[in-house]
Amino acid sequence: MRIYALFLQQNWNEFTKSLDSMKKIACIGDSITWGFTIIRRQKYGYPAVLEELLNKGLTEKEFEVNNYGYNDSTARTDSEVPYVKKRVFLQAQKFLPDIALIMLGSNDTKRINWSAEKYKEGYSFIVDTFLKCAGKVYLMTPPPILNKIEIREGLEINRFDPAMLSLNNDTLIHGVIPIIRQIAEEKGLPIIDINSAIGEITQYNDGIHPNREGARIIATTIYERLKKDLTL
Repeated sequence: MRIYALFLQQNWNEFTKSLDSMKKIACIGDSITWGFTIIRRQKYGYPAVLEELLNKGLTEKEFEVNNYGYNDSTARTDSEVPYVKKRVFLQAQKFLPDIALIMLGSNDTKRINWSAEKYKEGYSFIVDTFLKCAGKVYLMTPPPILNKIEIREGLEINRFDPAMLSLNNDTLIHGVIPIIRQIAEEKGLPIIDINSAIGEITQYNDGIHPNREGARIIATTIYERLKKDLTL
């Protein structure tokens, strides 16, 4: 029994040591991060794919990537669905991530939500919160919001028009993204430009939410940046 107990203790020590050495990454965001419209999002959403890429070829798992996305959430703190008032915001802080990836702003482009001042204020608050509990913070530009798609006959149709929800790509490009870049410059933080990496209709399910292909492109874009910064 004593030998068995020592064996269990040794294995437990090795397990806890591996947990201590594991790098933790928190993905902060809205439904794009959560994986809305992606079937089996726990496997094919971009946080899951990012974890797969980071651990590929390793003998043991060295990276844990957690998904803290919340559907319809905004950076603005006084909207109908403010991210900071959701449980995931606190859970992400308690995770004590080595890296926090923040991608919020798509829902802030809604007519009812948009205020450049309120967006910057809320986004800055979220960033400052994770600067206190995370080893490093990356800001990410959200994907383009597409309004129309082309079918094979070359006709344009509305499969799903984001205007129905008041999401606005012009506000994203000329309002949200410049503020993200401004905050990054003010706080000396790195940016991962997801907006430039994705944008083809074949990479979306509905013009707003990336499909599996789009999610993999987002994950790969993040991975390439982290690989360079972490010298993987």
